[in-house]
Amino acid sequence: MLSCRKPASIAIAVVAVGISLAAQARTPSSVAQLKHEATKAEADGDKVRAIRLYSQVLAKSAEWTDGWWSYGQLLYGSHRFADAAQAFGRLTRLAPDNPLGFALLGLCEYEQEDWNNASLHLNKALASHKGMPASVSQPAAYHLGLALMRQHNSENALVTLRTLLQQAPDYPGLPLALGSAQLNLEQVPGANSPLLPAAQKAGEAAIAILQERKQDAEDAYRTLIAQLPAQPYAHLDFGLYLASEHRDKEATAEFLAETATNPSSAAAWLWLARIALDQRDGAAARANALQARKRNADDPVSFLIEGRGFMLDRQWDDAVAPLREAEQRAPQSSEVHYALASVFKELNRSGDAERERQLFLQTKSEDEK
Repeated sequence: MLSCRKPASIAIAVVAVGISLAAQARTPSSVAQLKHEATKAEADGDKVRAIRLYSQVLAKSAEWTDGWWSYGQLLYGSHRFADAAQAFGRLTRLAPDNPLGFALLGLCEYEQEDWNNASLHLNKALASHKGMPASVSQPAAYHLGLALMRQHNSENALVTLRTLLQQAPDYPGLPLALGSAQLNLEQVPGANSPLLPAAQKAGEAAIAILQERKQDAEDAYRTLIAQLPAQPYAHLDFGLYLASEHRDKEATAEFLAETATNPSSAAAWLWLARIALDQRDGAAARANALQARKRNADDPVSFLIEGRGFMLDRQWDDAVAPLREAEQRAPQSSEVHYALASVFKELNRSGDAERERQLFLQTKSEDEK
């Protein structure tokens, strides 16, 4: 039996070698010929042959940026995302000022569930507006929003998705993505997910707010809360809307409801503290800030609000320590430096006050860029 199988395997090997040699004999050897054959195969829609030819020519001419672009696109269209990411990575090194390469690299990384690199490269692409057609920039923005959600960064995901809404209000899937980010979900819920109705309603409310349809926004939030009163972040989002309308009493009720339905979250306590500051109740502001800190010990906002609470009560010495803690955690915050400059001025610490004033001017100018 063994003696019968061995010749067969050898025959197959010989045939394979023969095919390989024949193919090599037919393959153009010069770079120019390979480029011509590759671009022709791509134009003819022969993806498999085009990918093979681009691979051959790029092995001989690794500086050919157009080739890496075409090769990467073909691999991406064939769902070979890891290979495409390598091609676009090479392209970005050859053309670091071209955002298209970074956009496609980030999209490949998104498909590989590499959320950190995807968000890094998609953000880099979107930061430059040169040569970014809508067919690339819009998917890049949408997937950046989704990648940020995966990183539990709903705040920046919302900024990205809201910007996309202004540019492309009919972009597929955008309302549901917005609603998912509003509810601080890690991903957009699927068709059979119990979270789908909540995300849909939150998306309706978010879009109504952006389109200044205030009554529609309020109706959507009230429907969401009536149907799903225990949904985390639903009361918070409605409270934020009410606070933006200066309806502080109603906002306070929603934030308190959020503390009950989402007891591990610091966000509602921080907003209760902000309202107390606006109402010039320093003691309440400090108490709510401390509640927030029990849930998130490193958030600089709780220290800033505590310091400002002491400032309201003119307890200047007590304000220094929490404001210093805020500064340590958020050295680029102009608001923190302004508060410290004010406190040091009241304490007649002119040198410290001037230093904080200079830091305030520096960070404020950076914010305005």
